[in-house]
Amino acid sequence: MLLDEYKGLIEQLLPAYDSGDFNDLFQHLTADLSGPVRLQVKMELNRLMAPCRQPVDLRGKVSGECRPYDMHGMTHWLDDVAMNVYRRRIKTYGEQYRVGLFESLMNTRNNFRVMKQQDTPAPPPEAPAEALPFGAELLRFGYHLSRSEQRIQITTPVVLTLPYSQEVNGTTSDISPSGARFRVSSAFRYHIGQEVTAFFPELAKQLKDERLVQGIRYRILGVSPHADNDSYTWLRLMLIESSDALKDAIEARQKMAASRSRQNHEDKIIQSRTRGYEHCFLKHTSSIPLFFAGHELKYCLQTEHNRHLWEHWHDERNQSVINHLLSEDRIRTLGQEGLSQGSTLIYSFTHQHEGKTYFYSAALPEMSVEERQLFWQIGATRESWRVVRLTLYPISQDDKIQLQEIAPELLETLSSLTHIGVLQNLTNMAGRNDYRLTEKPALPSKHLQTFRHPRNPVAGTHAIFFDPKPQRSESRFLFRTPVSLLQPGTQDQEARILSGASIDVSTRGLNLRLAEPLDAKRGDVLKVTFDELLKMAKEAPLKRIPYQVVRLSPDRRNVQLETGRGDDATRSEHFLRRLIKHNEERLPVSEEIMPAGPLLLAMHQMLLTRLNSLPFFCEKIENQVKVRALGANQPLPPLGKLMMELGDGKQINLAPIFQNRVKTLLSETMRPVAVSDPYVHEMYLAVLPQPLGQPKVLSKLFSDFPTGDTRRRFAQQAREQGHFLAIRITAVPMLDPTTALISQELAELSRLAMHRARALENEFTSLIGFGEFYDVTDEVLLRLGL
Repeated sequence: MLLDEYKGLIEQLLPAYDSGDFNDLFQHLTADLSGPVRLQVKMELNRLMAPCRQPVDLRGKVSGECRPYDMHGMTHWLDDVAMNVYRRRIKTYGEQYRVGLFESLMNTRNNFRVMKQQDTPAPPPEAPAEALPFGAELLRFGYHLSRSEQRIQITTPVVLTLPYSQEVNGTTSDISPSGARFRVSSAFRYHIGQEVTAFFPELAKQLKDERLVQGIRYRILGVSPHADNDSYTWLRLMLIESSDALKDAIEARQKMAASRSRQNHEDKIIQSRTRGYEHCFLKHTSSIPLFFAGHELKYCLQTEHNRHLWEHWHDERNQSVINHLLSEDRIRTLGQEGLSQGSTLIYSFTHQHEGKTYFYSAALPEMSVEERQLFWQIGATRESWRVVRLTLYPISQDDKIQLQEIAPELLETLSSLTHIGVLQNLTNMAGRNDYRLTEKPALPSKHLQTFRHPRNPVAGTHAIFFDPKPQRSESRFLFRTPVSLLQPGTQDQEARILSGASIDVSTRGLNLRLAEPLDAKRGDVLKVTFDELLKMAKEAPLKRIPYQVVRLSPDRRNVQLETGRGDDATRSEHFLRRLIKHNEERLPVSEEIMPAGPLLLAMHQMLLTRLNSLPFFCEKIENQVKVRALGANQPLPPLGKLMMELGDGKQINLAPIFQNRVKTLLSETMRPVAVSDPYVHEMYLAVLPQPLGQPKVLSKLFSDFPTGDTRRRFAQQAREQGHFLAIRITAVPMLDPTTALISQELAELSRLAMHRARALENEFTSLIGFGEFYDVTDEVLLRLGL
């Protein structure tokens, strides 16, 4: 239209239309216009300012809920957006209802007709899968483990005032003395951290408390879409200042038992769902959680998938020597007072000498450049080469207060803990040549003796399983009987017979105490004779039964054995099974010591608020593996922020990682086959900022590069043009996602809401795979010499 270019001029003239000097102002502002144009502007002003007698009815015409408003002698149906436009524009039209105001209300930004004209259709109730094929839900871990107060369900109208004086009508879902959850119109923009003021007119009327309409200030903690209707958004809010009016209102409503019961169930359901995913993470993580009392390792949580890393730090006696890796000096350096966390890379390898295993390890700060190059040159050629990251977090006083609430009976035990550690395996066996790109320094190899671990003392702490369930495959029975042990001869030594006695027995295992030290190592085959039993049953297969060494004590006099292979071992195993079964009532059972549930929950509480990886959970939909959710702490790490930035506001976007790689990274790694070591891939990301919109992300797997030089160039160019990220992706199939602790929780929930408990159980059992993203940028850059 001709007048489109004069809209600004018309807006200037509208507020002065009713004033006495309007004509003078009009002549002054339109002096440069031609006569015909000036006439058209005058006619448009007259049209816009003409009285209007047609009510506004936006029902079915806008994306939002409409309410009736009696204004100017008529009933209008307006949504929140239109009501805000009305309040903002009514002064322009001289506080009168005129044609221009009617048109403004009929053409708001969320009007279906306007959005169609602008090619911005309203989003469907649920975004189609193809819109974000690699989208996933972001779960906040460690947040729902304990709630300091009760929330109750109160459904009442609430009016929110946003910055810039925008008003939004909403409905409360639940409130507490320090927080709330509201359902509001999605037509407005809400930001995490934004401050809003809430008014409760209906609640004030019911309780006859005028304080509820004087304004209560909140801060937005979370914004999430409504599952069933895209016209609404859920806000999670935190009270900025304590409100006595709100406390009194909640106390009045708490007397209504039905309302309180419903909300308590909902809290339990939300908490149980998050805990279910947290326990999936704890059950399948390949990192080792560590708990320290001062410089001493006190507890270590073990899973099926970090067991291989724990067992690597055992010598030929199968004695744990991880205490030398986690030496007092290293823990003191990382756990300095005042640090919120400390982290270091540790390189290690083993050396075999005269049947003994010697461990070498060196942290980055402990080596000069030449020492590091020598360590890499020698260590990276060995199959025992390992690169690990040790991260240490202090346990604060707030942590101990929370632990006292969770497990008061363990207060004395937990109060001695000072730090939480996480040990992560970052070894890339395919990339070992990268450590040998530099020339070997002039230092002699014996210089590395500085980094050799002492063999004793061994670690006094054994790993405990993360879940309180039995780990033994069969019962052990306390039974003492004399035995003789034959150690076959070798080229270096003659055969020896040692005497001793059994401590406990099972059908496939034996625990002995010997009269003198045994010179053997893990895996050696020895032959055991049950001397006294053989006297009572001379024909029984109890002579020279082949057993394999499982573990030797540091003094080499306590030995744990398991049955070997062969026909002799099989016959003896069958005989022992019958013998034990026949005497089972008379043999005392060696009870397996399992960790207490409250102790594990306390450890989980501390650990889940200190993630240094991003766990993800997969399901299978229409024969295709997809990532369902990803767990994280707040604030998000760099990789999490990138995925959030690439998302659509509702989900994070994992496309740069999994696009065109679903078979390699998901389908093949999550086939339902039991595995102990996780599948591992290393990926490099180049994050290139764009002038407008989201950054461009280029991603390549380690195997996509033909040489180390091409990897180096990729990382170098990424740093020059934007940012470089290197991530380690681990993946394992989930054959049984549930744990003993979460099963107990679901059983309790089923007594309150059976259908909700069943739905949660179905959600957990539909998960088929688990993985983790580790940020290994620092290690890769160091390895590549950048």
